[in-house]
Amino acid sequence: MNTAAFATAYLIDDDSITLELMSGIIEPIGVQPLCFNSAEAFLQAYSPRPCECVISDMRMPGVSGLQLHKTLQARYPVPPPLIIVTGYAEVSAAVEAMKQGAFDFVEKPIQGHQFLEKLQAALALSRELHQQRLQLAAREARIALLTPKEQEVLHEVLAGLSSKDIAAKLNLSVRTVENHRARIMEKLRVNSAMELMRDFIVIFGR
Repeated sequence: MNTAAFATAYLIDDDSITLELMSGIIEPIGVQPLCFNSAEAFLQAYSPRPCECVISDMRMPGVSGLQLHKTLQARYPVPPPLIIVTGYAEVSAAVEAMKQGAFDFVEKPIQGHQFLEKLQAALALSRELHQQRLQLAAREARIALLTPKEQEVLHEVLAGLSSKDIAAKLNLSVRTVENHRARIMEKLRVNSAMELMRDFIVIFGR
């Protein structure tokens, strides 16, 4: 898969020369660069896209790269992958940012080949996360089709209870529970209890 197709790289640096350099590296592979001279300007304009990556300088006037990372984590359940651009003396801080969830870092002076490798890896992750979000949204939409009682039965099924145990807990007959289970399987488009557990336990576990 071409991870660059329909991809966006948000480039953030207060140095216009660095922005031009990064843009010149990524444009030939088909990635759209969007340049900002501050984290504040980026945050004001940012809107999540299916395949994206944020590349930010570590030290800038105002909001720093590390502060930007924390802001993205706080604002978005699944923040875009962030690559931090750093000078040699700041590598330890960049490593610490990775421990806190940043995707990677690159050192100045920027080396084109290494820069592209990390960018493409970040874009591949972004595309994968987007697909997971779409799948999750589709499953949540199916759950919304269930009646309140069916959702209650589903919750107990995902907890590992048998139909007999669910019947006793919810004061229903075993046959009624089995009927609910059959309708749940049909509405959620699954063919087995294992498939049900695999696809939907994450939603009910949140």
